[in-house]
Amino acid sequence: MSPKSNPPGGKLLEALNSTFGNVDKFKEEFTNKAMSVFGSGWTFLILTHDGKLALKRQSFQNSPIMQGNIPILGVDVWEHAYYLKYQNRRADYIAAWWHVVNWKQAEQNFNEALK
Repeated sequence: MSPKSNPPGGKLLEALNSTFGNVDKFKEEFTNKAMSVFGSGWTFLILTHDGKLALKRQSFQNSPIMQGNIPILGVDVWEHAYYLKYQNRRADYIAAWWHVVNWKQAEQNFNEALK
């Protein structure tokens, strides 16, 4: 996370466009996946063990690493992450989260995962 989000770029942007069509479609799919987490958990953008971008919903403290995947970007949807400010309004929390995504870090994570 970053005080101010910057747009995705480089190889990550190319991969997002190739996989999801464009960044807006990626954000929509990611948000929908995060909204569909039942109870507590996470939603991740991952690089799969076969080198493809995918979305992964994880319950509780489970990690995509446990299945041989590499997390590139993740949002915590446990209630403790947002309840004090957003109460039960997970959608508002996720919408606000997009404004602090650190795309430079996500791109660095992606580039490292490709090695």
